Amino acid sequence: MCLGLLAIALPARAEEATIAVAANFLTTARTLAEAYEAESGHDLILAHGSTGRLYAQILAGAPFDLFLAADQARPADLETRGVAVARMTYAVGEVVLVSRTPIADPLAELDSTRVALANPEIAPYGATACAALAAIGGDCAGLEARMGDSVGQAASLFVTGNADLALLARSQLPSLDGTIHVHRFDVPEGRLAQDAVLLARGADNPAARGFYDFLATEAARATMDAAGYERAE
Repeated sequence: MCLGLLAIALPARAEEATIAVAANFLTTARTLAEAYEAESGHDLILAHGSTGRLYAQILAGAPFDLFLAADQARPADLETRGVAVARMTYAVGEVVLVSRTPIADPLAELDSTRVALANPEIAPYGATACAALAAIGGDCAGLEARMGDSVGQAASLFVTGNADLALLARSQLPSLDGTIHVHRFDVPEGRLAQDAVLLARGADNPAARGFYDFLATEAARATMDAAGYERAE
């Protein structure tokens, strides 16, 4: 009888999960992972990059348990293929234009200077930036672009002085040093819903499933609010 009581009292065994995180969400994911680890006792490993590259790695068999993407199309495709077992929209991001000097006319500024941009072929924030520009009469094809694989690399190009302007995620603003001027496009095309998928590899992993569920809690959503993300409707 005593042994039975002792078995019930023991905590669940800590597990480890590997999370693929889109570059725009990395800083927020680290904050959320720290809170989740403290609460659950599980360990999380974060792997980051552009959504397109992470998606390709998942299809190639990369050992990820959960995927926090910067779009909805790739997670939906993984679900259709049977590679993912659950999907939800965890955040809505926004593209902004940043500079070191005030931006009087965004289109004029973009046409005449170096612009850091995430590759729209593999990075949703790059594709969304081009869509936002098109909505206000601009054109990505005419930019003197400094291209990064991800919006994280685009930010690095701006920070290191290799670009004078950058099309970034609003959630990245706190990480930029110095005086930064921001232009918000305020068009629907400048926002993007971001989906998370629990991958088949992580379906029976308590650490992965627990973090997937944690993303929908009010505590996690408050952290994402503070980081500059909007909530899905």
